[in-house]
Amino acid sequence: MTEQTLANSAAAGTGPQVRRRNGATWVARLTPACTGLLLGVVALGPGLGPGYLLSYDMVFVPRPPFNSAVLGTSGELPRAVPSDAVIAALARVLPADVVQKLVLLAIFVLACAGAARLLSGERLPARLAAGVLYAWNPFVAERLILGQWALLLGYAGLPWVLAVAANPGISLRQRPIRLAVALLPAAVGGFAAMSISALVALPAAALQHGSARSRLARTALALTVVAVLSLPWLVPALSRHVPASPAAVAAFAARADTPFGTVGSVIMLGGCWNEQTVPAGYGGAVSVLWLCLTATALGGFLLLGRERWQGPCWQGPCWLGLAAGAAAGLIIALLGVPTAGQDLLRSMIGFWPGFAVLRDGQQFAAPLALAEATGLGMVTARVLRLRRPRALAEARAMLAAALVVAAVLFLPGLAWGAAGRLRPVQYPADWQAARALINSDPRPGRALLLPWGAYRRFGWNHGEAVLDPWPRLLARQVIWNDGVQVGSVQIPPEDPAAIAISSTVLSGAPLTSLLKADGYRYVIVDAGFTSSHPFQSRLPGCRIVFSGPGLVIYRIPG
Repeated sequence: MTEQTLANSAAAGTGPQVRRRNGATWVARLTPACTGLLLGVVALGPGLGPGYLLSYDMVFVPRPPFNSAVLGTSGELPRAVPSDAVIAALARVLPADVVQKLVLLAIFVLACAGAARLLSGERLPARLAAGVLYAWNPFVAERLILGQWALLLGYAGLPWVLAVAANPGISLRQRPIRLAVALLPAAVGGFAAMSISALVALPAAALQHGSARSRLARTALALTVVAVLSLPWLVPALSRHVPASPAAVAAFAARADTPFGTVGSVIMLGGCWNEQTVPAGYGGAVSVLWLCLTATALGGFLLLGRERWQGPCWQGPCWLGLAAGAAAGLIIALLGVPTAGQDLLRSMIGFWPGFAVLRDGQQFAAPLALAEATGLGMVTARVLRLRRPRALAEARAMLAAALVVAAVLFLPGLAWGAAGRLRPVQYPADWQAARALINSDPRPGRALLLPWGAYRRFGWNHGEAVLDPWPRLLARQVIWNDGVQVGSVQIPPEDPAAIAISSTVLSGAPLTSLLKADGYRYVIVDAGFTSSHPFQSRLPGCRIVFSGPGLVIYRIPG
């Protein structure tokens, strides 16, 4: 090739240098997403094998039906709307266990790539430091063990929401579409995911540069998009009154899972109300390392954040919007800790049960996690920009690499299926047979689930706690005790049908007459086996239509 040909190729944008530069650009863009995928593989480990990961609120079932619970038309608060409906639709295309693994991996990919995108003008190690910390921290670990994958979907989408909401260069015509796309993971996640997303989107839109009128217009558009995407769960939530117990305020408050108190634990991105979800190896003396990491990250965000961010996240609106969202989230996260805050939450929930989303305040620390992640990325970028002395160039590179991998090294309890807690299982054959029997019955009628409790620890699920799967397995409505127990505090059920029958179930009295009068067709017993046919004495006249190890199905006469 002659010099003239090379010159012409370069001028046309097709020369070797241009192609190499374009290739390097694509590698730089894909590396954070690939890193997120790698983190997801390391985190799930054996959980990626065939079967279902069942942990607390994470309940996936084979061929989930579009029943009243999935569609939000049952008596419960629509917490799983529309997330369960989306999974049910996807399970018509792929096996449900494959759908579950893809969703969980997508959380890590979106989180890592999104946080790295906010620092797209920086060198790759700085972007990766932000992405790794955002995808791998105690917040993600505890919520994953708790099974709140829908919330984590919204968490993973936060950086993408911020990048759109804080961008003053997007026209008012394009803004709703681009913001709706960025909010799509949160829209699938439902009410909690949309709540933490609004905590970032609204201040980011309101604090943009420009006139007061333009900022008001952008904020109104952001609020409109959030409201429209929230309609699947907002409509059923507003269409009926579902009581939410004030007693749950103290039970769901943030708690200390490190030696640094509740405030320190939340700032370190932990502090979940459920002490059983603390990842292995976290919370003791080793948490000092995590404290140093988060202090560095938070300091980087506060001290370096006002400097100009290169790339799509401009200096003022991005930093101010995220800072406002993180501060508001921290306040909400700690609101249920003091007595005065608990009293305020009880009053709010009494006014509208939808405010019950604020009981689990620690979930609103999600914007703080994004602020700390970007802060660590900025610290790494500052380290890489140090020029003198040259003899320390290797040391600077090593320090930057250490900041990239520090989160994984300091929190090993998230790795390999959360240290073995997330292991795939198959539903027993007896469960599949009983499900087919009930679903094939053409006669209507609800099913009652006993014993009267929300969570189960099945032997076939390695003894891990999980919400009882039967409400998601059956096409007909299942009435169960949807009130959970937190420590010694028993939260009463919220479903009116469950409330109506709760006292009779707990009294020990016969149930057949009441169940027959209220239109029940089946009674399912899947735990509490002290006899071969538990609850038989309380179900006179009922016929046992299925009996297997740890499972008995009764049919109510008439």
